[in-house]
Amino acid sequence: MDLFIREVNADNWDQVAMLSVNEDQKEFIESNAYSLAQSKFEAGWTAVGLYDGEALIGFAMYGLHKQTGRVWLDRFMIDKQFQGRGYGKKAMQCLLDHIQAVYQPKTIYLSIFKENKHAQTLYEKFGFRFNGEIDIGGELVMELPMLAAK
Repeated sequence: MDLFIREVNADNWDQVAMLSVNEDQKEFIESNAYSLAQSKFEAGWTAVGLYDGEALIGFAMYGLHKQTGRVWLDRFMIDKQFQGRGYGKKAMQCLLDHIQAVYQPKTIYLSIFKENKHAQTLYEKFGFRFNGEIDIGGELVMELPMLAAK
């Protein structure tokens, strides 16, 4: 695997918008098209494509929440045709390293629906833990303290 992150731009936005998760996962994440619009109209969000070589395998959106000052991994998905191949773990590590380099946060936050057990298992493998908060959409907030943070 040759994984890397490329910011969504005029050359790849349409391919990113077409990525999709399996039907049973769609209730757990906003569409990429919605996320791309959000990243353009709400300050602070960065939309990125996740690539293995030239293959676009997934999408993520991260950023600094202006009101709270928290760094969020707000969207993360692997396209349905690439699921089950180990991309989730590799892409998550790539994203966390990238977010750490960009923001040097003490903590990274994300939120999930309690029914999304598959994602919960992945996030917990990286050290994310529930912090007791509930996000505005009813999702449970998880946080990852960054060991390298000062």
